[in-house]
Amino acid sequence: MNIQHKLIDAATASRHLYIAPLDGLRFLAFLAVFFHHMPQFTPSLFLTTAHNYGWVGVELFFLISSFLFFHLLDAEYERAGSINIRNFYVRRLLRIYPLMIAFAVTMLAIYGNPDGNGYLRLAGLALFLDNAITCFRGYNLSSPTSHLWTLSFEFQIYLLIPFVFLAYRRFGKGAFLAGLVGVLVYCFLARMLFFALDVKHPVVWVTPFLRPESVLAGMALYVIRPRWHWGFSLVGSAVAATLFLCLTDPWKSALGSAFSYPLAAVAFAGLVDSGLRAPWLASILSTWPMRYLGRISYGLYVFHYVLIVCSVRRATMMQGHAIDPANSAGDYWLLWLVALTLTIAAASVSYYAFEKWIARFKRRFESQWNAINLTPASARPAQVDPPDLRTAARYIRIAALNFSQVSNQSGSLSRTGGKPNSAK
Repeated sequence: MNIQHKLIDAATASRHLYIAPLDGLRFLAFLAVFFHHMPQFTPSLFLTTAHNYGWVGVELFFLISSFLFFHLLDAEYERAGSINIRNFYVRRLLRIYPLMIAFAVTMLAIYGNPDGNGYLRLAGLALFLDNAITCFRGYNLSSPTSHLWTLSFEFQIYLLIPFVFLAYRRFGKGAFLAGLVGVLVYCFLARMLFFALDVKHPVVWVTPFLRPESVLAGMALYVIRPRWHWGFSLVGSAVAATLFLCLTDPWKSALGSAFSYPLAAVAFAGLVDSGLRAPWLASILSTWPMRYLGRISYGLYVFHYVLIVCSVRRATMMQGHAIDPANSAGDYWLLWLVALTLTIAAASVSYYAFEKWIARFKRRFESQWNAINLTPASARPAQVDPPDLRTAARYIRIAALNFSQVSNQSGSLSRTGGKPNSAK
């Protein structure tokens, strides 16, 4: 069964806009970032690799976002013949902004302004410019919010998504994919130019147009909608991931800068495609725990960094002595378990007590099509689409014809004493 086509073919007016495996993939993306921010445990090759390369989880987040937004916008376009760009922006703001600002303000209140930049960095987050500020001032060290630059990065992508989607609908699949290739080549050359000029890290890392591969891959995956066997995507993902792990970080070498981002994009595009179309993998990603953890993944991402820091103290209290997660496997996994448990708890409270409350306002800016289809089938009433005028006229003609036939038959029956003509 081609699960991807069953789930995402908007051209057939699919009512399954919710794609469950994507929630499971969101949690995997968060888990990679979580390992990246944990202390490095050098005795373990697996944990060292997870720490060194876990940053790539944000690439999976970006790919899923662009894929999903194309999917939702395409469904809206098929339904209404257009998209509401204003509502798209408002929905994105209501999803990201309240928790991001509430968390940043809380961290500023708790940790203060030790380096004198706390209020300026809060302003950078509020204006979705924290990634740009990071280019010039480095990561935010005022409070445990340094990882939130990715939200500025992502919102800057959101500003372009509706217009890029309209270009796809205007020019068609072939021309659109050719345009994506052109953008990819330009951005690749720009990135290599910056590297040759010895522009310091993290300028390339935090700048969308210098590393758009995962965003472009998500768009391309939706537009192409692969029809080859999902096994090819899975093998391609594994090969790309292996090559990716053979490279240094992209900010450490020219080879890494050139190929880390493209290989990560290919690896995750193959993973998403096979995750949607491979029945066994889609089933795993769609299990209740994976769907739940993916649903709260935004809160997981926002809270995890500060809770890793706080968990060191908590784990020390549990052990009765200072822990050493960099050298002790027991201390590492204790810290990992405590931090992850606290993060899931905090994200769950945030989701049910705050984010779902905000979502009530977000629903006001959803199209009727989205509002209906993002509700579980068991929880929504039956929906009958109103016919257009041409369809209504056809129904009226059919009804009139049927009425005429019934009338003629009734007249015949009355003239034959209630017996059909064939019984005469």
